Amino acid sequence: MNKDKSLSLNPRPTILVVDDLPENIHGLLEALKDDYGIMVATEGMRAVELAQGPTPPDLVLLDVRMPGMDGYEVCRRLKSDPRTAGIPILFVTIVEASIEKIRGFSMGAADFITKPFDIDEVRARVKTHLELSRLRRALEGRVKRLSEYRHATDVSNIVFRTDPHGVITFVNDAFVQTYGYTREEVIGKTSRILKDPDAAPGLHRELWNTILGGAIWRGTYSNLTKSGEVIYINNTIVPILDADGSIREFISTSVNVTHLIKQEELIREQTTDALTGLPNRVKLMQDLADAGPSILGMINIDQFKAINDFYGLRNGDKVLLEIGERLQKMSGADAQAYRIGGDLFALLSKNGGDPGRFEQLIDSIIKRLESEAIDCGEDKINIRVTAGICSGADSPYTHAALALERARIERRDYLIYTDQMQIKSHYKDNIHWSQKIRSALADGRIVPFYQPIIDNRNGKVVKYEALMRMIDEEGNVIPPSFLGVAKRTRQYTALTRTIVEQVVKALPESEGEMSINLTVEDIIDANTVSFIAEKLSQPGVGSRIVLEITESEGIESYEEVRQFVNRMKGYGCHFAIDDFGSGYSNFVHLLRLKIDYLKIDGSIIMNIIDNPDSEVIARVIVDAARRLGMRTVAEFVGSAEIQAKVVELGIDFSQGFYLGKPAPQTLGTPRHD
Repeated sequence: MNKDKSLSLNPRPTILVVDDLPENIHGLLEALKDDYGIMVATEGMRAVELAQGPTPPDLVLLDVRMPGMDGYEVCRRLKSDPRTAGIPILFVTIVEASIEKIRGFSMGAADFITKPFDIDEVRARVKTHLELSRLRRALEGRVKRLSEYRHATDVSNIVFRTDPHGVITFVNDAFVQTYGYTREEVIGKTSRILKDPDAAPGLHRELWNTILGGAIWRGTYSNLTKSGEVIYINNTIVPILDADGSIREFISTSVNVTHLIKQEELIREQTTDALTGLPNRVKLMQDLADAGPSILGMINIDQFKAINDFYGLRNGDKVLLEIGERLQKMSGADAQAYRIGGDLFALLSKNGGDPGRFEQLIDSIIKRLESEAIDCGEDKINIRVTAGICSGADSPYTHAALALERARIERRDYLIYTDQMQIKSHYKDNIHWSQKIRSALADGRIVPFYQPIIDNRNGKVVKYEALMRMIDEEGNVIPPSFLGVAKRTRQYTALTRTIVEQVVKALPESEGEMSINLTVEDIIDANTVSFIAEKLSQPGVGSRIVLEITESEGIESYEEVRQFVNRMKGYGCHFAIDDFGSGYSNFVHLLRLKIDYLKIDGSIIMNIIDNPDSEVIARVIVDAARRLGMRTVAEFVGSAEIQAKVVELGIDFSQGFYLGKPAPQTLGTPRHD
């Protein structure tokens, strides 16, 4: 079997993986195959052949230590060949020594990734270097085109002569071609025939004062062609003097630079955010590449989609515009503000910067943004933001993004990226659990456990909630702590589909309703929605299913949730809001969604005996739900005292360990007496 083979011939970016150890290759393939075409080489000479072949890769992941030709020699050969010199090379190695890294960078390597590698780090660095390579090629192309434009104008100068009063006496072919006039139409006329009335005030006065004084004038300005088109010319006007020093005539030699001006405007547009006028992500990447050691802060607007949903896209744009203006004003001379996409902004320190001062700047910006509401006419919108900061030259964009993500997870205003944050360990843990989830899905070890729900009118089990559990290789039951990883690694919708399928199969074994938990990931995933709709459409299924949505899950995607609820209610199913009381608690939106059940958050129920506030909140929820035609469920009922209080408050249903723990099968067939 040939060990070296091309695994992809599609137009996606192609990565050449070079490693003599199959397990390393396998790990990289699993991490990258979904997004990139992959070529594999298990020794150095083969890597050089593939890279210099008819379809060279866009990036090389290169092991350093290999038998025969090592990675440094492969790098040297590729960088010395003009055909492959521009391909970014990332060394994947166990080498930590600075001297070895210096050696690799001196040969032209773009980055080092240390084994054992972190899959998310590999993905992030690969994506970053592919983007930088794309930007470099694009800029090189623009520079080449600009050079071609300059050459073209150099060989096609526009020349005309005038007498001392500005009357045209001669024009060349380039003049005729450029301005559209015949020679007969302009000779004998003054050069005012070309004047653009919108040109800068005072420009022509300065021009004439200069040349009438016998000096040469140079400048760029706009003129008008015969058809009224505005063109830009780079003009040099030379006075020609008689022997006595008097001006005999003027010679104007100009170049049509309209294409250059428009090209500069285009480049400016491509590096400028259209809404806020701030530099965009492309410009940030360019500035980071030129800046050397720098400090970068990323600032994200929390729950911005909710602002768009509740206040409208126009007000959402006003919020973005206002924040962009505030960031630029508040950063002043210390930093440059950028809008790098959607609700994400950045601040890049100027001239390296002081980390302590930059942190104070970010802290003050967050406080001011959150304390000053944004005026959108009838609406005054308050916002919350989260930030991540990275100081240093090592991948500031990636590390600032990681710090921002960790700050959001920990619900902190901002975090500064440091090695002590153990972000890499966090992502390794994600990879570990991602692999366990993938294996459990393949082996059918993702199963529902059923927790009974009691009707408080008669104390009988009348329905169940299907709770997701994982069974490990040794048969142990894993609680749902893995669900967060499933969301971050885009496996959650697959988990949901397998639970829905198993619950639907189990329906004939019991009576009453079965509750299934959904997340916003499920609701906005078209494949999952179609799968659920197909299952609910089966005879006798839809009317026995309750779909539960966690209250906080749907707030940012209200419109998608509304459409989903309407569609599924067409199959007869009911809806519950889980953990109600823990977040937004907007009864108006619940009424519009036509929710059937409110499941009162466990933190309220668990404290309902000892905390008077919890009892008051529960009473308010029960009263409001009853008035809106919704039924209530108490979660986390852990004792007889709590259950007695729940019944006293008039809550319709109860569930919790006191009443029944989740089990792989239902406790029996519910009866309605």
